[in-house]
Amino acid sequence: MAEKKHGRVTIVDVANMAGVSKSLASRALRGESGVSPENRERVLAVAAELNYHPSFAARALRADTRVLGVVLNDIGNPHNTAIVAGIEAEALAARHGVVLGNGAENPDKLGRVLNEMIELGVNGIIIVSSWVRKHDLERVGATVPTCVVARYDSLPDTIDSVTLDDVEGGRRACEHLLSVGARKIAYVTRSASATSRARERGVREVTMAAGIELATHHLALWDSGQIREIIRSGGYDGIVANNDMAAAEVLRAAADERIRVPADLAVIGYDDTTMARVLSPTLSSIAQPQERMGRRAVELVMSRIDGRSEPIRAMFEPELVVRRSTMEPRT
Repeated sequence: MAEKKHGRVTIVDVANMAGVSKSLASRALRGESGVSPENRERVLAVAAELNYHPSFAARALRADTRVLGVVLNDIGNPHNTAIVAGIEAEALAARHGVVLGNGAENPDKLGRVLNEMIELGVNGIIIVSSWVRKHDLERVGATVPTCVVARYDSLPDTIDSVTLDDVEGGRRACEHLLSVGARKIAYVTRSASATSRARERGVREVTMAAGIELATHHLALWDSGQIREIIRSGGYDGIVANNDMAAAEVLRAAADERIRVPADLAVIGYDDTTMARVLSPTLSSIAQPQERMGRRAVELVMSRIDGRSEPIRAMFEPELVVRRSTMEPRT
C-alpha cells in the first residue's frame, strides 16, 4: 500500500483499504468498543500506511463524547428550530455535542451536508427534512445511526423516524373550519412532500364526508402574487395552509385584497410556531410537540448507537390551537 497521491486521504479511503465499513474504521481509530482486535489492528496499520490525519473537527470527536449531526431542511423555518431546541436540550443533558447543517431546501445540498457529517465522523445523524433523496437515506442509514424527524413514504429499516399523525392533523384543521361555518375550503401548500400529502389527505377525508369539494393549490416558491389571485378569485371562506409560513402569506394577501379574517375568510396554519402568536390576527394552527419530538429523536439515535437494530416509528398526536384567525363563526 502507498499514500494516496491525489487529494487528502479520508476515512473512507482507510475503510476501503482495510476492507471494513466507514463507521467501523471510525470506531477503531477513536478507540471505541465493539471492534475486534484484528480489525482495529488492520485499520490502524492502513491509517499509518496512508498517513491519514483526521481533520481538526473530527479530532474534536473524542472517544468519550458522542456528537450528533443535525441536518435541517431550512434553518430559517421556526418549526425546524423548535425541534433543534429539543435535540440540543436532550443532547446537553446526556453531555453530547451537536453539529448543525443546513440543506437550504435543496436535495443536492442536503446530500452534500450528509456526506460532510459522515466525513466528520459524527456518532449519529438526525435529519429534520422530508426532502432527502432515497439513495442518500439508504447510504446514510447504512453508515451512521440515523433518525428522521419527518414523514417519508418509505424508509429503510436502518433508519428510525419521529413524526406527527399528519392525517389526523389535517382532519382536525378541517373539522374546525366546518365548525365555524366554512363551506368552501381550500388547501394551500408549497410542498409536494409526504408530510404535505398526509395533511391534505386528512383535510380531504373531512370534506368528502361533509359532501364538500376541496380545492388544492400547489404554490410556486417565491410567488406571493399567486396566493393573492387564489383568494381573490376562489371565493373561499376557509383555508387550511400546509404550515404557518404559508398561512402568514394568506393573511397578508387577504389584507392586501381587503378580505376580512376571520369574518370573510377563516385561516388555519400548521406547526403552531411562535409566528402564529404574533401575526395579526393571531393564527389558529395545528400544534406539534416539537421539543418532545426532538428529544425522542436523540433517544432513538442513542439506542441505535448502543446496539439496537430493529426500526422504531415514533408518532405523536396533533393538537388544535384556536386563535383569532378562525374565531368568528360564518353567518
